[in-house]
Amino acid sequence: MPHLPKNLINRGFKQSVKIFAYSYSALLICYLILKLIFWDRLWIIALIGTFIPLIFFPIFLLPLIGLSIIKKRWFSIISAIGCILLISWLHVKYFSPAPLDITDSQPSIKILSHNVGWYTTQSPTLVKLIQQQKPDIIFLQEIVQKHTERAFTWLKTDYPYQIGIPPVGILSKYPIVSSEILHLADHPETQQRAVINFNEQEVVIYNMQATGPWFAKYKLLRFIKIPVYKYDQRSPEILDLVERVQQETLPVIVAGDFNMTEETQDYYNLQKVLQDSFRKSGFGFGFTWPHGWELKFLVKRSNWKLNYPVCRIDYIWYSQHWGAKSGAVLDATESDHLPVGAELVLLKQARL
Repeated sequence: MPHLPKNLINRGFKQSVKIFAYSYSALLICYLILKLIFWDRLWIIALIGTFIPLIFFPIFLLPLIGLSIIKKRWFSIISAIGCILLISWLHVKYFSPAPLDITDSQPSIKILSHNVGWYTTQSPTLVKLIQQQKPDIIFLQEIVQKHTERAFTWLKTDYPYQIGIPPVGILSKYPIVSSEILHLADHPETQQRAVINFNEQEVVIYNMQATGPWFAKYKLLRFIKIPVYKYDQRSPEILDLVERVQQETLPVIVAGDFNMTEETQDYYNLQKVLQDSFRKSGFGFGFTWPHGWELKFLVKRSNWKLNYPVCRIDYIWYSQHWGAKSGAVLDATESDHLPVGAELVLLKQARL
C-alpha cells in the first residue's frame, strides 16, 4: 500500500485545522447572537447551553491556530480578545466566591441534597455519606421503598423527623411542623413542601424534582426524522415554584434536582426570588451530572464510564433571610448525580 507524502499529510492537517477554526468561530458567533435574541426558546440553543462553559474552551486554541496555521493578524487579534473575555467571565462567574464572614453566634444550618438515582444508590452508601457530612436537613430525590425501610430506619436516632414518601424524602434533626406532597404545574413529578422549627423560627423547605429534558423524534420531511431537544415541561414547574416562593412570608430553603443549567431562562426566573448557594459561596463549575454513565452506546462491550460530570443541575437555594457560608459538590455515591451540600446562616428572623 503506497504511503502518502509527508507534505500532503501536513497540508491536509493544516486545512482541517483551518476549517475547524473558522467553523467553530462562526458557530459560536451564531450561538451568541441567537441566544441574545431568543435565549433558550430555540431548542438547539437550549441544548448547546447545557454544555456551557465546556463549549467555550476551544476559544483558547484559536490564537495559537491564528499565529501558526492561519497566519492572519486580524484572526489572531480577535481570538486573543475572545480569550481575555472568556478568562474574565470564568473568573467572575465561577472562581470568585463570596461566602459570608459571620460570627459563631449567628445560627447556621447544614443542608445536603442528593438524587439517589432510584435503585442505584445502596442504603449503606447513603448512610455513610450522611454520617460523614453530618447535615441538619437532608433532601432526597428518586428514593425507593428500600431506602425508607433501611437507610431511614438506620438514621432514625440522628434524624428523628422523617418524611419518606417515594420518590422524595426529607430527614431532619429539627421538628417538622407540617408537610405536603406537591405536583407543580399539575405535572406527574413529585415535590415536597414542609415547615420545620429551627432556632425558634419556622422555616419553609421545598424538596424539588423537576421534569427532565429528553429527545423526541421530529418529522422534518416525509422520510426524514431528526432528534429534537424537549424541555418545555420543566418551565411551568419552575414558574409554579417561583409563584409559591413569592407568596411565602417565612425563610425559605429549596433544594433538589432541577434538571436545568445556569444558562436557562428557568434558572434566571428562579434567581429573581432565591439565591444559589453554590454560586454565592462555592468554587468552580459545580458539575453534578452525569457521573458514572456507561458509554456502551459509543463502544460496545466496553466498561468505559463517564466519571466527570459535565452539567450542573442539582442546587440548594435560599431566600433573602439567609446567607451562604459554604457550598460544595460532595463525594459520589452509586447514583449518576453527585450530592451537593451547603451551610446557610439565618440573617434575620421573619415575623410570624
